[in-house]
Amino acid sequence: MIMDDGEIIREYNAAKKKKDMVQTLADLNCVSKKEMAQWLVEHGQEVDKRMLASGKAQAKTETSAPEPLPFEPEPEPKQEAKADAGKPRLTLVPMQILFDIAEIREYGNKKYHDPENWRLVEPERYREAAFRHFLKYIDDPAGVDEESGLPHLWHLATNIAFLAELEKGIKNNG
Repeated sequence: MIMDDGEIIREYNAAKKKKDMVQTLADLNCVSKKEMAQWLVEHGQEVDKRMLASGKAQAKTETSAPEPLPFEPEPEPKQEAKADAGKPRLTLVPMQILFDIAEIREYGNKKYHDPENWRLVEPERYREAAFRHFLKYIDDPAGVDEESGLPHLWHLATNIAFLAELEKGIKNNG
């Protein structure tokens, strides 16, 4: 479920007078309006009977537990066969940024002839370069660097990648 039980009830109570709050909650939780209305009734909330459609959605007795909404998150996978809990899911990173940074790196390798010399540059210089490219990008999102002919956004991403690598000790040591 997108929202937890308390959030749904708080949102519903805060906006009871708003027209179609049940539909809004249903949309936010990827369920039908009828399912949301039924869930609210099961959790002790009053809803317009018309939202329960043909009357099939009835509140359960007070002693029975409410049924969960149909889209519960998957349980955490078992770690016996492969322990990967807490490890970053790199597949969540948008892939395009990797291609964009690679283009800038290829340009830099041709210009400087050393794929590792970027490690010799002080972080402050990357901060300055990132800021310059950021301002150029803000001024013209489609703009390109005069020297390389490549987008300012790609240069910005590469400078940030360099900073993230050079300053990764900050996270671990500070």
